[in-house]
Amino acid sequence: MPRSRIQIEPHLDYSELTRCYRSCHDGKERIRWLIIRLLSRPNNPMKVEQVAEITGISADGIRKIARRYNLTGPDGLKNGHSRHPGGKSGVAELRYDKWGQGMFWLPDLPRQERD
Repeated sequence: MPRSRIQIEPHLDYSELTRCYRSCHDGKERIRWLIIRLLSRPNNPMKVEQVAEITGISADGIRKIARRYNLTGPDGLKNGHSRHPGGKSGVAELRYDKWGQGMFWLPDLPRQERD
């Protein structure tokens, strides 16, 4: 059974979506703006499968992005990784000795134990 076309909530009009898409510098956020823009074209909105083919994102991924935009508006398209970058990496530090010659690995230790 085919799915019905996704309806995009009119948080922004099409010209504002276009402006946001063109002015966005973050790659992931920009593709999300493109997805919403293609799904909400005024005269001929695209189907999810067409947008998936254009963007290279799965149809389920397109639906998730559209659902998040419908619920939270433009804030739902922002890249959350820049606000919450995650934890520390588990990689040990690479250090040089005081003459800048030899390299050695320093395991992750609390700051007071390293210095």
